[in-house]
Amino acid sequence: MREYGSEFEVGYRPDTYFKSIASKMPFSAFTRSGREAIGLAVAGIEPGIALLPAYCCWSMVMPFEVTGWRVSYYPLNWDLSVDCDRLTELIDELNPGVVLVMDYFGFSPTKDAVKTIRKTGKVVLIIEDFTQCLFSFHEKWNNEVDYYVASLRKSIGTPDGGMVLSKWSLDVGKLIEERTPFVEHHLQAGVRKKLYNYSANNDDKQMFRELQAIAGAEIKQDYHLYKMSPESAAILENSDVETIRFARRKNYEHLYELLRDNQQFSILFAPEDNRAPFMFIINSPRRDELQKAYAQKGVYCQVIWPLSEAARAVCPVSKEMEKTMLAIPIDQRYSFDDIEDIGERINSLKL
Repeated sequence: MREYGSEFEVGYRPDTYFKSIASKMPFSAFTRSGREAIGLAVAGIEPGIALLPAYCCWSMVMPFEVTGWRVSYYPLNWDLSVDCDRLTELIDELNPGVVLVMDYFGFSPTKDAVKTIRKTGKVVLIIEDFTQCLFSFHEKWNNEVDYYVASLRKSIGTPDGGMVLSKWSLDVGKLIEERTPFVEHHLQAGVRKKLYNYSANNDDKQMFRELQAIAGAEIKQDYHLYKMSPESAAILENSDVETIRFARRKNYEHLYELLRDNQQFSILFAPEDNRAPFMFIINSPRRDELQKAYAQKGVYCQVIWPLSEAARAVCPVSKEMEKTMLAIPIDQRYSFDDIEDIGERINSLKL
C-alpha cells in the first residue's frame, strides 16, 4: 500500500562512485555524450577496421565512421553473449585495430569475449561500452580492456553526460568547454516533464516532448567533442549510487515475479544477484502491438535499437531482436507500488 505523509525521503548524498570508477584506470574524462566518449577514445588511434557487435546503436557506430574507421560487425548468441568462435575468425580475417564489446542490459558479461580477443595474439585495442551496466563497474572491471566508455544520461537524470576511461593517454584538449543548445533544451525538457508529473497537463506533456525532440535533433547535427556540463557533474557527485543499485535490482526482481507467467511474451533474463539492470527486456512476435497497447495504459516501452542492413546481415539473433524486443522501465524513478502498478497494467491486457 502506498503511504503518504511523514518525513521526506532522501534521494541524494555526497557520492564518490564515479570518482572511484575514474581512479581504476590512468586516464579518464567526462564528455557530453556516450558517442563523444567513444570519439575521444579513438581520436588518437590510426583509423583502420573497427569490429562492433551487430546489436548496437547507430550512435556507437557514428564516432568511428566520422573519424575514418571502416566498421564491420560480429554476431551474438541468443543470450546476447558473443559468438566467440566467429569473433576469432573475423579478427584473423580482418585484422581490426579496435574491437568493441558490450554488456547488454547488465546481464551479458564480456569476460569471455575479451579473453577470446587476447588469445588471438593480434594487436587489438579493446573498447567496452558499459552504459547498460553503469552501476556494476567494479564487479565487472577487467584489466585486459583498453578503454571503457559509457553514456550516463540514460541512467541518471542529467541533461548530458558521457564517460571514458583509458589505459592510454587521452587528448582531453580536444574537449570543447561550451554550453550547447542540446544541454539547455534537454535540461528544460526534464524540468517540464517534472511539472507534468504534478499537473497531468497535456500542454506540459507536449512541451517536454517537443523540447526532447529538439535536443535529439541538435545532438545528431552537432557532433563535436564537448565536455560534460557543470550541472551534470554536480548531479553525479550527489547521486547516491548505492540506493540506485538497490532500486534497480529490487524493481527488476519485483517485475519479474509479476510478469513471469504472462503468456504474451518471453522474458530475456531472469534476475541475478549483485546486478543493477538497465531495463526489463521482453520478446514477442507481436511486439509493435504490445508496445502500442502498453502506451495506451501509460506504460511507455522502448525499442533498442533499429539496426543497419550490414548488422542484420551478419547476425540472425540481432535481426530477430530488432523485430521482437521491448524494454520496460525498472529504474530508480519507480517505487515498489509503481512497479506493482506497471505489472498490473501489463497483465490486465488480453490481446
